Amino acid sequence: MTMIDNYNDMPLGLFLRIDAILRERAGDEVAVQVGIIALLTGKTEDEVLNLPIADYSALAEKTAFLTNHCEPREIDAKAPGWNGLEPTLDFTKITTAQYIDFQTFAKDWPATSVELLSCFLVPEGKTYNNGYDIAEVQGRIREMPLPLALGYAAFFFGRFSASIADSLNYLDSVLKRTKNPAKRKALERKIREAEAALRSAGAGLLA
Repeated sequence: MTMIDNYNDMPLGLFLRIDAILRERAGDEVAVQVGIIALLTGKTEDEVLNLPIADYSALAEKTAFLTNHCEPREIDAKAPGWNGLEPTLDFTKITTAQYIDFQTFAKDWPATSVELLSCFLVPEGKTYNNGYDIAEVQGRIREMPLPLALGYAAFFFGRFSASIADSLNYLDSVLKRTKNPAKRKALERKIREAEAALRSAGAGLLA
């Protein structure tokens, strides 16, 4: 029986389904194991339960790789694209919509991994959410190998954090020169918001 037994062969979409099982069935080890084996083999859970115990045990042993951390794949700067999708490498050129959507999806990482990656992975020659079907792009992203998906995520979180850090430095310098109480209060609020966004990006990177 064929079975996915390593992260390189696991698409992001399948990983998210496994993650959902781990959360939804927490505390029921048997139900979790049966569900995961079914996903990794492409079988139904009933088919898994009807396997001879020796076959089931052998498949259960092959799920051990899930207890290890999946290492992100380094993004090749010379050929950073994948399956017709190109990443946004220069964060000075992102749109406001990209910035806001990424920040929103980062709060629920990793459940929103597909949506988050679709913020900065767009079809060649297109701009974000303009002139293409984003649902189709997200479908492609679900088929992306998990190590590559994590590599893109690490890259985007890193650039996002650097962008916010630059904004914080700028706001802090402006605040030091501002005497008007109302303007100082507004700047202090923006700084708090930027700091919260930076913490969110850091949490996403560590997940």
